[in-house]
Amino acid sequence: MNDLLQQIYGLFQSIVGLADTGFDGVNQVVGLVIAALAALMMTSWRGLWATALGAVVVHILIGMVKPMLDGGALLLPDILTAGFWIAGFALFLGYAIVIAIFFFIKSLLTGSLFRRHGHSHAH
Repeated sequence: MNDLLQQIYGLFQSIVGLADTGFDGVNQVVGLVIAALAALMMTSWRGLWATALGAVVVHILIGMVKPMLDGGALLLPDILTAGFWIAGFALFLGYAIVIAIFFFIKSLLTGSLFRRHGHSHAH
C-alpha cells in the first residue's frame, strides 16, 4: 500500500512538473496573447479543454512558421518522438491553467460568473 502511495505521489509530482514546464512555455508574449484570445473566445467552462488544445495547435503552428518570417525554412516538428508529445502535453496543461485564469477574470469583469443561466427573474 505504501508503495502504491509513493507511485501515485510520484505521478502527481510528474504532472505538476509538466504543468510547470508548460506554464513556462505559455508565460511568454506569444503564449500570453494566444491564451488571452482563447479566453476571450471561450463561452463557458465546459470549453476549457478544447480551447487549451486549440491554443497548443496554434502555438505549434506559430513555432513552425516563425522561422520562415525570419528568412529561414518552415520548421516541421518531429511528431514521432516522445519528446514532442510530452512537450505538447506540458503546453496543454500550461494553457489550461492560464486560459482558466484569464477566463475567470473575464467572468468577474463581465459579471457572468455569478449569473444564473436559463432562469428569468422578470417581475
